[in-house]
Amino acid sequence: MTAVEDVLFYGSSPWDETWLTEHYLSEALSQRVRVLFVDPAFSVLTPLRRHGAVAGARRVAGLLARPRRSEGHVHVLRTTALPPKENRWARAASAPWRRAQVQRAVRAAGLDVGLVVTAAAFDDSTWIPDGAVRVSIVKDWLEAGAHLTGLPAEVVRERQQRTWRTADLVCAISTRLQDRLREEGVEAELLRHGSLSARTAPVSGRPVPAALSALPRPLIGAVGRIDARWDHAALAAVAEENPGGSVLLIGPVSPRADRGALERLQRLPNVHLLPAVPNVQLPAWVEALDCATVPYVDDPWQRYASPLKIWDYLRAGTPTAATGCPALGEFPDGLVHFALPSRELPRLVREALAEPAENRRHRTAFAAANTWDDRAAQLLGLAASRRALS
Repeated sequence: MTAVEDVLFYGSSPWDETWLTEHYLSEALSQRVRVLFVDPAFSVLTPLRRHGAVAGARRVAGLLARPRRSEGHVHVLRTTALPPKENRWARAASAPWRRAQVQRAVRAAGLDVGLVVTAAAFDDSTWIPDGAVRVSIVKDWLEAGAHLTGLPAEVVRERQQRTWRTADLVCAISTRLQDRLREEGVEAELLRHGSLSARTAPVSGRPVPAALSALPRPLIGAVGRIDARWDHAALAAVAEENPGGSVLLIGPVSPRADRGALERLQRLPNVHLLPAVPNVQLPAWVEALDCATVPYVDDPWQRYASPLKIWDYLRAGTPTAATGCPALGEFPDGLVHFALPSRELPRLVREALAEPAENRRHRTAFAAANTWDDRAAQLLGLAASRRALS
């Protein structure tokens, strides 16, 4: 296989926020090659709006003072843009500035970039060195989920189409997404999500987190951003069917969540809303659950998605009930209790709670054979093959 030089990875979310496909792939790639991960551009107005004038100004000063840093083996760059970020004129004016910031960081890190990967979009602000293989990672059908991004669907579609036309290689994280891209005339390689490797964290044996130890069992939990994808009525039905147990909602609440439905769910005495858990602590929480859930509705957004959290569940061996996302029905029999309609969630939870204990071992073995390290090696192989053909 032809060697691939250093990797420049443009993320759709900052490194220090909830990890997504690009974060896990970048960390795994960094075990083989050098990686510079580029955060989405930030505007000085964002910290001021979030934290107020004084605290926001301090945060801006800190962000500007240290734009590039190392996180483990990964170099991370925070780029700056003119406000407002989504204004077309501000974006156009910021593009040369942002490209220059990336070029300076590449030179400062001594990188020889041969592979440029984006989980966002290639646009005028994306610096791509001559001769580099350009890869687009397609994680969702963003046009269908524009209501979750805050952008008009036509803007999302235009950015997607431009990125796919620009890329030398397109990778999709689910077979349905691969098929949908083909309908658009885009041939994509399948690059599924993966699990954490034993190198990243121990597989088991962690104590039950204190926040869960006193709650009555069974512990039935859903982990991740709480938003319009979740069927709150289905979770309420699960809580009502398990009055002696606990239903846990673990994660941040999206500003676009249905607050009324969430408040009605929280009124049930055995439902507990808990804050997001840091990545390093999450495995212990998932292992402590008697049943993990992916309580998604069946809508166009979920039709092409492949939730990351399922791999945390598989790695922990936790019995899992999932709805609404067809990719979750593609796993080998017995690993995930799946049905498309979210109204089936209570039945799936019953099945998951009743399964034999040895099923946990089947899940952990499957996860161990499908890690992010494996996906990183696959991506490098695909890129090297594409380079050999050029």
